[in-house]
Amino acid sequence: MKRIALLAVVLTAGIAAVQAAADEPAADKPPQRTDLTDAPPPGMNDPGVKPAQSDLDKAKADARNADKPEVAIRKQGDDTIEEYRSSGRVSMIRITSKSGITQTYIDTDGDGRLERNPKEGPAAPVYYKLYEWN
Repeated sequence: MKRIALLAVVLTAGIAAVQAAADEPAADKPPQRTDLTDAPPPGMNDPGVKPAQSDLDKAKADARNADKPEVAIRKQGDDTIEEYRSSGRVSMIRITSKSGITQTYIDTDGDGRLERNPKEGPAAPVYYKLYEWN
């Protein structure tokens, strides 16, 4: 019983000492600053901080924007024609007919003449509508 009473007294004294130390400003602690005008900058891994964009990244973004062609879409009869222009010159034409068959013509060598898409092979396929239902 004496041990429990002694332990209670020691614990109570220890808690009181810790509370007293917390209430007093310590001499070795720097005073708390209330103004943040001279605060250090945030770290690189802090949320909300984005890394600076390098000159190479800016050049790549400009090149991507410069390579984007202007697209003009128009209907001619039952066909939909898409014209792709780069720097004012027609670089590609895609013709989609009513039946859904797409023909693509590309200026591959920059001479101003549009050739068939080489991915479609040397011969143009022929399509026939055999049967149609609603």
